[in-house]
Amino acid sequence: MLRTRVLVALFGVPLGVGLIILGSPYYSVALGLVALAALHEYYTLVRPYRPNLLVGYLLAAGALTATHFYGLPGLAGALSAGIFLLFLWGVGGPIGDHLVGRMAVTAFGVVWIVTGVAHLLLVRGLEHGMSLTLLVVGATWTSDTGAYAVGRLMGKRAMAPRISPKKTVEGAVGGIIGAILFALAVKIYSPWLPVREALILGLAIGVLGQWGDLFESMVKRDLGRKDSGRILPGHGGMLDRFDSLLFASIAAYWGAVLLLADVTLGGGAP
Repeated sequence: MLRTRVLVALFGVPLGVGLIILGSPYYSVALGLVALAALHEYYTLVRPYRPNLLVGYLLAAGALTATHFYGLPGLAGALSAGIFLLFLWGVGGPIGDHLVGRMAVTAFGVVWIVTGVAHLLLVRGLEHGMSLTLLVVGATWTSDTGAYAVGRLMGKRAMAPRISPKKTVEGAVGGIIGAILFALAVKIYSPWLPVREALILGLAIGVLGQWGDLFESMVKRDLGRKDSGRILPGHGGMLDRFDSLLFASIAAYWGAVLLLADVTLGGGAP
């Protein structure tokens, strides 16, 4: 299992870094495929609740396309229009078909998964977007690795036993430290990034990235599932691999916008 995980990482990490460096359109297309794969895994998990797949996939594709071309206003506009479309479908559906629940699980997946992935597009579209994207992705995965390693070696106190029994307080601290150290490493090669802001970004990514991981664990435990899928050998599903980034990307985008005076909101493709 460990060997398989390492082999997948050895292939995936250079591919991910290369796509971030290349930028649009390759980066946007790759993230779109990731988002749709993760959304498909989510809809498979909640299949008993009968989500409207057509509406969900159209809403996801529309939101990501609008984000690519128009940035944050495009994302907000596409989500608003998509939710309105969902309501129109609900009004036209048969009464007694659990329409409220079906609309809820359909929209929930888009808001959770697509919004997080869209913020990775938004980060790449900022000034210094390539470095900031490498920071958020690298700090998130360093946090995951640090939390796992420290938890295995030193973990004693369970952090959220009802959601994820193997996660420990010590592991969480190790993950946060790992994210901060990675952010500081990026700062060394980024003269535009002050030390204080790098520390804050690393802290925010370390905390919210792990919260995103716990959030997905909560969803799976509530639905009685261990993994979201098997598309990535040794890692589970696409949602299992990118769950931390869904929250960390939002923290990184708004942290960069609020903390760094020389970034711009961006209006289109990175």
